[in-house]
Amino acid sequence: MLKNDRTHFILNNGLLRRKDDNLYFDKFDNDEQICDTKIIPINAIDEIYLLTKVSIDSYTLAFLADQNILLHFFGPFGSFRGNFYPNTPNSVNKSGFVLLEQLRSFDDVTKRTYIAKQITVARMQNAAKNCHKYGIDFDEKPFLNALEKANNNLEIMACEGGFAKAYFECWNKIIKDNKSFKFTIRSKRPPLDKINAFISYVNTRIYNVCLSEIYKTELDPRISFLHEPNYRALSLHLDLAEIFKPIIGDNLIFSMLNKKEITAKDFASDAGRLRFTNEAIKKIEMQMIDRLSRTYKIGEQTFTMRQVIRKEANKIKRCICENSPYEGFVLA
Repeated sequence: MLKNDRTHFILNNGLLRRKDDNLYFDKFDNDEQICDTKIIPINAIDEIYLLTKVSIDSYTLAFLADQNILLHFFGPFGSFRGNFYPNTPNSVNKSGFVLLEQLRSFDDVTKRTYIAKQITVARMQNAAKNCHKYGIDFDEKPFLNALEKANNNLEIMACEGGFAKAYFECWNKIIKDNKSFKFTIRSKRPPLDKINAFISYVNTRIYNVCLSEIYKTELDPRISFLHEPNYRALSLHLDLAEIFKPIIGDNLIFSMLNKKEITAKDFASDAGRLRFTNEAIKKIEMQMIDRLSRTYKIGEQTFTMRQVIRKEANKIKRCICENSPYEGFVLA
């Protein structure tokens, strides 16, 4: 179990339970007998990642909901399965006014297109900066010009798809180990090779960080502007993550692969599906914690990257509720 900036990761099979208004984790051995017990101070956590088989009862879930603690569940092959997103009378920052304004903005095609377009502009500019940083000759202007002319979300997504194809083609020039981590095509559910498995793990982590930060605002995560909500339970965090995946996730992948902090030996295969070993997850999470804790100066104030994400969510809220102009965050 790793402890970090109010996030806990559970990597061993066991039982998560409430006792004396606190949280305990009973670690199981190979015979599913308790071999160790640790306390998780309830006041020191905001979210828990369950990356292995963990039992939890309804009373403990109710306790976590009252404490506004999110859970993120992963399957046996390391794939993300879902969230426990508390929605109780104790839930933080709930506002009927914001919900109504969010719904009105979603139904307003002009406003929805404006927000979706600004998110995509920021995503493209942040990704292009990665290429420029590594000395890659990448021209984002044709994509930005096409995006400017887009009139609806379908056209925005088409522009983004063309950009993503060109951007991913640059990855083989950035990543040194093209033998083990050559990028050919983006594949998901399940990822077909190691580079796609790495992208999927890191992106999932960023989605969940964005969801956790949205939870601290008055926004409703069910209503998005770039991605179609459709029958998804939650989708606004997918919008927000588009801005931060190039800044946090892609740079983490480039750095760890080029420094050989992650190699082909860090992957295991279960039933033909790739997953990271527990040791690899610990290495990735240490890097993720470092990047979320780095500080950036915006105006006269300094923010951690986690705070920048929350600030971005609040910028979208102001656009929705106050008609404030919105520009997505682009790393200087």
